[in-house]
Amino acid sequence: MEQSFFKELIHYNKPKESPFRLIGAGLCMICVLFTGYLTHQLAISSFGSLGIFTFLYYQRLPLKQLMLRLSIVGGFLTAGNFFGMLSTHAAWTAPIAVAAIGFLGRFFFRLYGIAKPGPFFVVMVTAMGVSTKIPLTKIPVMSGYFFIGVLFALVFAFILHFLETDPVPNNDVPKTVTQRVNQDPAAIMDSLLYSGILFFAVYLSVGLQLKNPYWLVVSCASILQGDNLRAMAHRNIQRIFGTVVGLAIAALLLNLSLSVFATLLVITALFVTVEFFVKRNYAIAQFFTTPMSLMLSILVKQQYLYTLLQFRFLGIVIGSLLGLLAAWLMTTSLTFYNRKFHSIE
Repeated sequence: MEQSFFKELIHYNKPKESPFRLIGAGLCMICVLFTGYLTHQLAISSFGSLGIFTFLYYQRLPLKQLMLRLSIVGGFLTAGNFFGMLSTHAAWTAPIAVAAIGFLGRFFFRLYGIAKPGPFFVVMVTAMGVSTKIPLTKIPVMSGYFFIGVLFALVFAFILHFLETDPVPNNDVPKTVTQRVNQDPAAIMDSLLYSGILFFAVYLSVGLQLKNPYWLVVSCASILQGDNLRAMAHRNIQRIFGTVVGLAIAALLLNLSLSVFATLLVITALFVTVEFFVKRNYAIAQFFTTPMSLMLSILVKQQYLYTLLQFRFLGIVIGSLLGLLAAWLMTTSLTFYNRKFHSIE
């Protein structure tokens, strides 16, 4: 019997996963945060914390294949953030940069079966780069800080490979890009639609002059991570509800006047909590994503708290609704495309 929409919305999953992965994610975050703290360069903490998202692509694979995959993902993340920052020096290129990176990420991650989070973090760090005005001469330095996080992710992924005891699958048959496209021809159309939506999301966020425009873009991309239209509708409601609760928690934490040391510990705890809940219930994960993101946002530059909360809420609500509309358009378009494709075949 099919579950009701509401029951699916509040369902609490119980995935089987190694506790070492959660520990590894926490160690990645705390190491990069305190590298910046101990070297008195909080920019390392801020940018490096984005690079450690590489670790979240960890899969149980043969060591050589695992390290190659994570290195490519880490390079992709670094390049996305780099081109995002570069685009701020020619504002008209920002939508093009995010759309191009989004297309490549969606296309290749789908073809090569790189499981969730898929291209989401690539789009996220690119959009964050677009929202970060960095002097041209300092962009390579900030990319270097970002890559420090990637290196921590690779180190802990290497260690985790030997700590886990599950058997390593070895059934990957080498295929060319052409062979993969022939097996999944809809990947091109799907990626084009995805990149077009991201282009519009960036254009809209800049036009609305939100404090941090990337929040709208990231929310839109997050909704499009759902496996089907129903799952995307779930994410839309869960993200908006979770954000409202998360903003209340953020307001409480940010009013505590925590020291930098305590702030880094809280960010690490929030990050581990998000990773624990994200596969169990997306709404609960959002309770902690919002305060974590805001605390990272003010780590390097101080911003007016209540303005920040307001723009965060507006960006996420508008982005989530745009993502749901885009999901419906993509689903409808691909349904007609597949029907036409099969009729010609």
